[in-house]
Amino acid sequence: MDPELQQLATVFQATLSPDKDAIKAAEQQLKAAAQQPGYCIKVLKLTATPIDDAIRQSAAVNFKNVIKYRWVPSEADLYGGAQPLPDAEKAQIKQLLLSVALGSPPRVAAQLSEALSIICGYDFPAKWPELLPELVSKLGTEDLSHVKGVLQVANNVFKRFRGQPSSNNVLAQELDMCQQAFLRPLHETHTRLAGLFPAASAPGAPLEPLRQLLGCMRLSFRIFYSLCSMGLSDATEGELGFWMDEMHKCLTYENAALEESDPDKESVLDGVKSAVCQTVDLLLEIDEDTFKPYLQRFAASVWGVLMKVSHKPGQDNLAMAAIKFLNTIAKGVFANLFQADGALQQICESVIVPNLRVRPEDEEMFEMNPTEYIRRDAEGGDSDTRRRAAADLVRSLTDRFPAEVSRLFTGYITAALADYAAAPAANWRSKDCAIYMVTALSVKGRTAAHGATSTTQLVSLVDFYGAQVLPELQSPKLNDNPLLKADAVKFVTTFRSMLPKEACLAAVPCLVNLLGSEYCVVHSYAAICLERLLSLKDPATRANKFTSADLGPHLQVLLEKLFAGFKLPDSSENEYLMKAIMRVIVFVGPAIAPVSAVCLQRLAAMLVEVCKNPRNPSFNHYLFESVAALIRHGTAASAAAVADYEQALFPAFELVLQQDVQEFHPYVFQIFSQLIELRPAPLPQLYLAIFPPLLSPVFWERSGNVPALVRLLQAYLTKAGTEVVAGGHLAAVLGVFQKLLSSKAHDHEGFYIVNAIVESLPLPAYAQFLPSIWTLMFQRLSSSKTPKFCRFFVVFLALFICKHGPAAAAEQLDKVQPGILFMLLGQVWLPALPGVDGPEEEKLVAVAGAKLLTELPGFNAAAPGDRGALWAALRKGVVDKLTGGGSQGGSGQEDEEPDFEEMQGYTAAYAKLANAAKTERPVLAEIPDPRQYVEAALARVGA
Repeated sequence: MDPELQQLATVFQATLSPDKDAIKAAEQQLKAAAQQPGYCIKVLKLTATPIDDAIRQSAAVNFKNVIKYRWVPSEADLYGGAQPLPDAEKAQIKQLLLSVALGSPPRVAAQLSEALSIICGYDFPAKWPELLPELVSKLGTEDLSHVKGVLQVANNVFKRFRGQPSSNNVLAQELDMCQQAFLRPLHETHTRLAGLFPAASAPGAPLEPLRQLLGCMRLSFRIFYSLCSMGLSDATEGELGFWMDEMHKCLTYENAALEESDPDKESVLDGVKSAVCQTVDLLLEIDEDTFKPYLQRFAASVWGVLMKVSHKPGQDNLAMAAIKFLNTIAKGVFANLFQADGALQQICESVIVPNLRVRPEDEEMFEMNPTEYIRRDAEGGDSDTRRRAAADLVRSLTDRFPAEVSRLFTGYITAALADYAAAPAANWRSKDCAIYMVTALSVKGRTAAHGATSTTQLVSLVDFYGAQVLPELQSPKLNDNPLLKADAVKFVTTFRSMLPKEACLAAVPCLVNLLGSEYCVVHSYAAICLERLLSLKDPATRANKFTSADLGPHLQVLLEKLFAGFKLPDSSENEYLMKAIMRVIVFVGPAIAPVSAVCLQRLAAMLVEVCKNPRNPSFNHYLFESVAALIRHGTAASAAAVADYEQALFPAFELVLQQDVQEFHPYVFQIFSQLIELRPAPLPQLYLAIFPPLLSPVFWERSGNVPALVRLLQAYLTKAGTEVVAGGHLAAVLGVFQKLLSSKAHDHEGFYIVNAIVESLPLPAYAQFLPSIWTLMFQRLSSSKTPKFCRFFVVFLALFICKHGPAAAAEQLDKVQPGILFMLLGQVWLPALPGVDGPEEEKLVAVAGAKLLTELPGFNAAAPGDRGALWAALRKGVVDKLTGGGSQGGSGQEDEEPDFEEMQGYTAAYAKLANAAKTERPVLAEIPDPRQYVEAALARVGA
């Protein structure tokens, strides 16, 4: 082996070590090596070297990640130091990649195939026209494993067309090119595969070649699916007869020997049939008329498949795809297929009801893997379950045949409840099914924020709730029938907008009690339900449906139960409990004060604990949201309480910074900002000691830290600007500004810093730096001007003019280049003015414009040369901006609680804390009406 490759292999082997320090050292070595030219080529060659597969796989993962971040780096990645791969290296990679991937072991090939897909996202087809011809040339082999590899790559390449609208003309043209190049070779390849099928499927033939063959056929079906995804073209329509025949043969083929012994594993034949169902479903959705000749045949065959599908998890994908096809029929123009004698009853009894019933696998998941159960079953998260597919079919049939479906399901529900009543302990699954049937039959429309928003009126929800749901919630036996209790809680969560307020309030003490259930799903569902109830708003008034008084009697015990829940099995970092705590704090607001000290103590202890090993990003996010909410509302009654929060939280924050817990840095910086903003000046010495390390480049290299750090610098400049200047830190602050200004991703953050300097410091404190500040801005304007940059530049210049006057602005700008202000007004200000948006920004540019028009010496309507015309253009721009709307002030919603349905927790880029949101000070508070101010200013000079 080449010495360089041998050395690289040794480093990759170290990444597999059980020693954390060895892994970290190896990762640092790889990070440094990745900056060297030709690194990707070496790693790619290593993946093709016959060494330990684990090392090859590790190298393939690394290769994929480097491709992801360096093929076309995002602005944020560029800011973090990512260097684009040289074009020569890219060309070499594209030349080698396909052959290496096809010759690699499956796990290595999977990673390289992903890397190829990433490259295709940027370069295919325009910058990689050789790819399709290369794929076609490699399809001609007799080696099925090789054919399967080529088809797998092609499948990954063509996935980009799935789910795309036909109105995307650029993508449609690319798809057309792919169809022209690949449809015929795909047809020929599948014909060859089909020719092998009789011998491979003959009695007594070995199974492995048949499995390989079916795997290839499945991929060819998935490729055809992708090539049809944006609508049928002449090319695909011409191929339709062939593919429908081939798919129908596979759909009706049976071979018990291909079944998997592991009930959780999908068999290769079921995978093929799933692909067929998905394809015919797509074709029926996009072009009912063209698919009509094939509909009867496929409807009967899919029905036949469903009749034979077992309840094994390995057949879930097939069952869901088949049910979805029937659902598409029910929603379309061919719904009359279900009107045949007994068809509707048969489909309800043979397909829908069995798939709505809870399975042993569901019960096992409920107890053994509650996190996955909640993900699948909780509101809005069950899109990949049989129950959801069956429920969707119920809704479609209800829309088309309401009377008949209602009659049938009323009978099923009555029978199921009677079965339960006869022997509750033995037949609890019947009631579970009844509750699910009522939900499926009733929900017509739903949203994440409100649950069900419209119902079919076929079932009396209030009566069913009172007779069947509330008794389950009120049962004193907390841990009996846990799945039924979870069903009952989910029923309240789903119909919270439709149930009367009194009915929901009756459930609250029951839900609080269920927080103590030893079953993770039950106490998690109770937390979810309480959180959703407290966030519910009246659609007409946008006011909370429930008030603090409604919760008052339960507040203390509710918080005790929520915090105690973290000691229950599987819930040490339960994100649903933590989100509920956050919601309770936000909901009661300042009324949290009597219990805030206890909450603070609990939350601070949990912060220290999660710092040791952060595992659950969503839990961590809501933990910090809870802390921010507690600070926000707990200090509302007494600003002096800020010191208590600092004393409790700083040990945890110190841990975060000392141990470099990177994912927590943005949270800590935001809460530091929140605490500083709540404090009156001067700041305690502790904060001043923290300031210099915040300017360390290591913090600013991480793009996700930037918004939080910028806000923190703004807070320091506002509350301790004099101390920052006196400590000699302003130069370092402006160094940060320079770094941010050079990034298209973060240039606006740089403007936030200099805006804070202008707002908070006297001009002499930073005048010496102004020429450098202007110069840096002018360099960006000349080298890579963007509309966003121009807008923020204009706002900054307007702020400076409003603060110090146009004459001072002209004087400072003249130090860089005499008379440049007028050039900026003509070439930057006026073109960018229409893009300035928002009441505060519009006020700034309007007032600054008025000051320029009326206070800048030598600048008036009668000024000689171009300046007179520029004055007139500026006057028109200011007047148009004020009369064009958009400056009427805020929307009136600034004081609303943050919408946590929109804010779905943690995100990797920047985890903003809604409860730590900055309270913006009004700009130019002394000028309430900018329009009036401008009119008066112009009137004074007779303009």
